[in-house]
Amino acid sequence: MKNLRGVLCYEGTHYLGWQKTREGPSIEGELEKALQILLRHPVELQAASRTDAGVHAKGQVFNFFTSNEEIGLNRLCRGANALLPRDIQILALEETSNNFHPTLDATGKEYTYEICTDPIQLPFLRFHSWHFPYSLDIDAMQSASQALIGTHDFTSFCNDFSLLKPNPRCSIKTITFQPLGESRMKILVQGNRFLYKMMRNLAGSLVYVGCGKISSSSMVDILHAKDRRLAGVTAPAHGLYLQNVFYESI
Repeated sequence: MKNLRGVLCYEGTHYLGWQKTREGPSIEGELEKALQILLRHPVELQAASRTDAGVHAKGQVFNFFTSNEEIGLNRLCRGANALLPRDIQILALEETSNNFHPTLDATGKEYTYEICTDPIQLPFLRFHSWHFPYSLDIDAMQSASQALIGTHDFTSFCNDFSLLKPNPRCSIKTITFQPLGESRMKILVQGNRFLYKMMRNLAGSLVYVGCGKISSSSMVDILHAKDRRLAGVTAPAHGLYLQNVFYESI
């Protein structure tokens, strides 16, 4: 059995997230279907992140095992991309060690969140950035973000407390703000791990700081309170991108 590792890019608008569900189409379901047609055996996929409905990815990492020796990696990648919907594509595919696991071996992830503050958002951006038509104080957002850097209990930024039992502590390495042209920006966050909806809650909280709904100085208190009710809104899924997943061997 060969363990194959891939990097996947997808536009998540029309999917109910990564994980297969009977309720509708998923990224995992579409990829599994394409690979099984080509490999002619069942495929069990694992991914670095179970992205939510509507979330996009530029660097989702996945793996699966195959006993098929007849089809090469280039042919498998090209064939899968031909079978996949146009909003899902494999960027890279390679053989890796048999003990590689995309979730357990990840040393960190980078997410980006895109925001449009113009009174009118261009229609073709409506599924790719949060339309928040108010001025944002970027200096205040940057100041507030410094309280989040480092290793902390991020309970205040998680939407499902039942998932916190193993470990609510995460380490945030960097938070940066990048302009995307007039009235558009993105927030980039690198960390070792993220709790359920944590990135969207961080984005929503920082935007609330930027518009004055939350003071920049209160971010420390929100973090230490371990109370989700004190943080900002959960930002919409369609502004979020899984940008990169990091591994020691990559």
